[in-house]
Amino acid sequence: MPRDTTFSIKWLQKTDSTGKPCSIWLRQGKEKSTFICTVCNIELSCANGGWTNVKNHSERPKHLQCLKEVLESGQLIASTTKLPFINDNNTENQSSNASSSTTTNNSTFIVLNSNTDRALTHDEKVLRAECYWAMATAQLGFSYAASQDIPELFAAMFPDSKVAADYAMKDRKVSYILSHGTGYFFARELVKDVLKAPAYSLLFDETTIVGVRKQLDLHLRYWSEHKQCVVTRYWKSIMLGHATADIISQHLLDSLKSDGIDLSNLFQLGRDNPNVNKAVENTVEKEVRSERGKKTGHVSNKGLVSIGPCPLHIIHNAFKQGFTQNDWQIEEILYDFWFFFSRSSARREDYLNLVKTIGDGVGRFMKRFVITRWIEVGPVIERVIDQWPILTEYFLVYLPKINKKIIDDDRWKRIKKQLEQKQTLVHFHFILYVYRHIFSKPLTWLQQQQPLVHMLFDECSNLLKNVLNSFIKDDLSTNKTVQQLLSISFDSQANQKPDSKLAIGEVTRNVFNEMATNEKNMFLKDVRDIYIIISRELARTLPLTNNFLRNLQFINPLLRHHESSHDSLMIVARDLPQLFSNNDLDQLNAEWRLYENETIPDDWYLQKSINGDHYEVIKYHPVDHYWKHVFNIKNNLGVPKFVMLSKLIKSLLALSHGNADVERGFSENAALVTDNRSSLSETSVNGLRITKDAVKFYGQGKVHDATNAVPICKSLLDNVKEAYSRYRIDQEKIQKLIKEKEELETAAKLLKTQELLLVEKEQKLIDERKLLQHELNNASKMLDEGNSRLEAAVATKNFDNVEVAQLLIGGANKKLDVLRAQLSNNSDQLNQLRKKMKK
Repeated sequence: MPRDTTFSIKWLQKTDSTGKPCSIWLRQGKEKSTFICTVCNIELSCANGGWTNVKNHSERPKHLQCLKEVLESGQLIASTTKLPFINDNNTENQSSNASSSTTTNNSTFIVLNSNTDRALTHDEKVLRAECYWAMATAQLGFSYAASQDIPELFAAMFPDSKVAADYAMKDRKVSYILSHGTGYFFARELVKDVLKAPAYSLLFDETTIVGVRKQLDLHLRYWSEHKQCVVTRYWKSIMLGHATADIISQHLLDSLKSDGIDLSNLFQLGRDNPNVNKAVENTVEKEVRSERGKKTGHVSNKGLVSIGPCPLHIIHNAFKQGFTQNDWQIEEILYDFWFFFSRSSARREDYLNLVKTIGDGVGRFMKRFVITRWIEVGPVIERVIDQWPILTEYFLVYLPKINKKIIDDDRWKRIKKQLEQKQTLVHFHFILYVYRHIFSKPLTWLQQQQPLVHMLFDECSNLLKNVLNSFIKDDLSTNKTVQQLLSISFDSQANQKPDSKLAIGEVTRNVFNEMATNEKNMFLKDVRDIYIIISRELARTLPLTNNFLRNLQFINPLLRHHESSHDSLMIVARDLPQLFSNNDLDQLNAEWRLYENETIPDDWYLQKSINGDHYEVIKYHPVDHYWKHVFNIKNNLGVPKFVMLSKLIKSLLALSHGNADVERGFSENAALVTDNRSSLSETSVNGLRITKDAVKFYGQGKVHDATNAVPICKSLLDNVKEAYSRYRIDQEKIQKLIKEKEELETAAKLLKTQELLLVEKEQKLIDERKLLQHELNNASKMLDEGNSRLEAAVATKNFDNVEVAQLLIGGANKKLDVLRAQLSNNSDQLNQLRKKMKK
């Protein structure tokens, strides 16, 4: 009869067939009647045989070989952990229980020197080395060709290493391991992590890469249970030809569906502001509502959460419009400065020599100004102002002396004109003032990766206030609500400050005082127009009237006890029926009251330190760091206190405060997909990008580190092991598609040839018909002539003419019969041919 023997701790004290303690490799299994061999990485039953099952396994050749490899590799180390001593009076096959009374002896045993408590075979260690190199290739931007001679190099560098001797990964293998091994594995791990979150945001943007290909990048933002914080992860790239709203939205929906990501949990679509992206959002929102309707059984009136497009793009466009609606020609000036030195090493040398001669500062060449990134004009202008005296000396004095022909150069003429005008330097100082004191801080703030959506409304409001404070009277702008600020008529002179109080910066004002009166008046008018245009654009495009966004401020730990926080919480939650039922809302309300009265340590959100001057410096932890601790608070029964609050906060923090992460992804993509790698396939690009993202996510940006290593688990090794077969299947599919395409093209060419032949045959029949019709007309004329002659001959009784006429009539009738038959046959052929052509 079958027995139910359970694992006995006393077996750990026994020795195996090699004379070594079983504690080296033996562990209790997940069930009471199973055991785990850590060197073979297998779980077996001991229910029927007890110790005999363990002993039989330890004597198997495969186990002995694995144990030998593990011992030789040094993966087993002595442990000072004490083994429990079992007072056993039963036979060794009887069941024993780990929970029975035990005492502790002083013996030591051997444990695995591994985070996963698992030993690797030699083949797996080689596979692990290949994983590390593949991930390093993605992380460091190595080309596939760089791996061509790596196996021989490693073997030469580490002659005593068996792993290096058997390492055999060259360029082609690196390629398919990244695309179908590590990339395949990490993409699925990402999806698993996303599916654990209550909601997620999908961020997308497209750019043109080398090879004139349009690339659509997709990122997912969600609360990661693995990291216990909000993360924005690269998901995939899609290569496009045309990038219409229908095409982009279809790709987004198909990608979510194919990867099994629940569309109904999509919270927000992060995007910039082009009209095509607005259309994409509308299309996706319809599908989200439809999907939620299928789940609930009724039509959902709530779709995506809308907090507006990326604020970075809005601020950039407002800044650009403000400074390009006048005749300052900033773009042209900066481009001329940069281009003059960019193509000539001789001019660069002369310029640096002049700096040494003057002894005024350090010569630095002009930065390139990119028109599509107007907001980055600040650092470019800062460099120009810093070099202004040297530039003036170089262009106005030095160049005309050493090069008489320079006066005929159009670019030099434009630069000379700008350097001689006092207002050019005033314009530069004013732009730099606006950039530094109004726009620089919010731009830097918005590019942070930590969740900031709960502070976004205040930050946008403060930006508008700062612009208005620069030219609107204080009594209209100071201590006013956003609604009151939006009601101000920016254009009205009555609402604006006098010239003396316009904010232009002290440095600007000092240079401004040297200008002529008419130049001053023109400049101040331009300043007012700039502020008006920027204010109008910010008021129109920033989410300053978005009540949902304004109410998110309750997430801020500092507002926990604020009187408006509870109301804001409930307003937001009621606006998310896809997340909360009425009962859920009641529970959420109760949880907030508990949260308000909870004792929370300051160090959950405060970082206090002492600086070099012995002053206390206070910084704040990211808000998800704070909420992570709150979510872990449990009641007396060990159950989390804040279930519904956790669901709400995790969902809201997944909202994106901008598309900076996607923009950073384009920079990483540019480093990977270079001119020399323009033929990389979509699968290869995805493998490189998702692997690099995983290294950042799991290993803090390093493939292998003493404290932050990318975990090489069995699943990853298995996926890498299966990469080639997966790659072959994909290649077969691609070849099949290519063959089908070629067959279709061949069939299309054949069809076209047949169509041309049919058209040609139709034309011949038409031409033949025309000829027959012409002959028929001639025969009819001959018949008419015969009849006329016959009538005349009968009238004159000229029988010779009668005979001739009869011959004409007979010949005409005979020819008419033949021609009519031929025409009928021609018509039949033509009708049949045209029916065939219609098919």
